[in-house]
Amino acid sequence: MKKLFLMIAAVAALTACNGNGNTGSNAGSGEQNGEAATEQTADKAAGMQEGSKGPGALEATNFTIDVPEGWEVTKKTDEELCVKPPEGKVFSFQYSDQANHEQEKQMMMDLKGMKDLGEKQFGNNTYHLYMWEQEFEGTFKALLKIGDGQSGSLEVTCSGLEDADSEVVGQILGNVKIK
Repeated sequence: MKKLFLMIAAVAALTACNGNGNTGSNAGSGEQNGEAATEQTADKAAGMQEGSKGPGALEATNFTIDVPEGWEVTKKTDEELCVKPPEGKVFSFQYSDQANHEQEKQMMMDLKGMKDLGEKQFGNNTYHLYMWEQEFEGTFKALLKIGDGQSGSLEVTCSGLEDADSEVVGQILGNVKIK
């Protein structure tokens, strides 16, 4: 039952991060373009929001992501941030201050078809990496231990990623800062 719940939660998180469907452009009169430029300047000063494109700092309650140039913010809440590279899949970052890092790692390994890729350093962060090989083929997971790991973990998910060594993984995982 726990496995089913985790799989459903992972799919729901990825679905929620795929954006709000707003694909409109700001093309039009000079007045509209001027308003859009003013809005973008205000967004950067106030921090990035959904629909913003990097570079910029995207903040949640307990962590910040330095969003690379051209990456789009698809979701922003106090506990979850989602970003998408220009030609890629959405990366979902979910923070839990109640999660025990070792228990989270064990739950990943209890899932059918999960492959443990071990630990890897990105910037100042050490993540434990996983890839699903069967049911959710191409789903990448990374767990970042917070503090002593007894309470706190950041889970990163990306569905449809062919390779955990992909360049986009390195571009974003090193840009996370825990507050």
